Amino acid sequence: MNHAPSFHLSYLLKAAVAGFLYLVGAVLFGMLAAAIHFHIPDLNPPGTNVSAAFRMFALTSVLMGLSLLPLALYTRPSRFGRALALSLLVFVCVGVNTVIELTIFSTYFAHGGAIAIVVSMILPAFLCAFALSYLLPPAPVETECHADLHAHSALSWIARVLLAILAFPVIYFCFGAMVGPFVVDFYRSGASPLVLPPLSTILPVQVLRSSLFLLASAPFLFLWTRSRASLILALGLPHCYLVGLFGLIQVTWMPPVLRIGHSLEIAADSFVYAAVLVFLLVPRHRESAVSSPAHAAPMFPS
Repeated sequence: MNHAPSFHLSYLLKAAVAGFLYLVGAVLFGMLAAAIHFHIPDLNPPGTNVSAAFRMFALTSVLMGLSLLPLALYTRPSRFGRALALSLLVFVCVGVNTVIELTIFSTYFAHGGAIAIVVSMILPAFLCAFALSYLLPPAPVETECHADLHAHSALSWIARVLLAILAFPVIYFCFGAMVGPFVVDFYRSGASPLVLPPLSTILPVQVLRSSLFLLASAPFLFLWTRSRASLILALGLPHCYLVGLFGLIQVTWMPPVLRIGHSLEIAADSFVYAAVLVFLLVPRHRESAVSSPAHAAPMFPS
């Protein structure tokens, strides 16, 4: 069904407002932390322009809402369930994952503070996710394409989940090897807080990250209401943004080759990983037409 441009614009604006509430949540938690003397480490290098850094944070927060828009629209109701699923995705990808990565690839948490950063992400994630879910009505269901516990035997599910967990480290190393020659000297130079840990440290961490990503993605694999191809795009986009672009856009002190290289790497990781999850866990035969009302939500490509 066709809709006026203003109809689509209203959804984009609502998603942007939801992203802005991530910023509001971060500010509110910062005020609360200051009031109760809860220390949150400042990850900006000395001499950072605070106003410029805040503007970049505001921009990336708004873009966060837009990156989550397809998942928010085309995940099966209820709205409360969608809100919880979106909250988990944001919290895992921006909070837990970022801290894990910085713990092994930097010296930021050499003196502690990792838990404080994780805790500080809870309120922003919930505000953004609940705003997305309650501002945006779910789109009518047009196709049934989601994971089904009855589609495979218990043994088959165990094998598929294990393959999904092991897939991410393989994808990570494949694309990491492509950008490695362009960025590795920066890690080894000692000119920044970034460091390059040994492979024996990197590998188990990637397995842990993969398990967390699978946990955060699982609700959408079971609640998606469009085609498998659209799920790959809708899931890959927020993974790409939350895991990579959200932070890389903000770290303007990093050299462009590092930011661009890692942006391309994480984009490839995210969409390939999303495709692996969908093909392993969402059976093709579940995709079937479902009648839907002729009104309500915008019709993005599916």
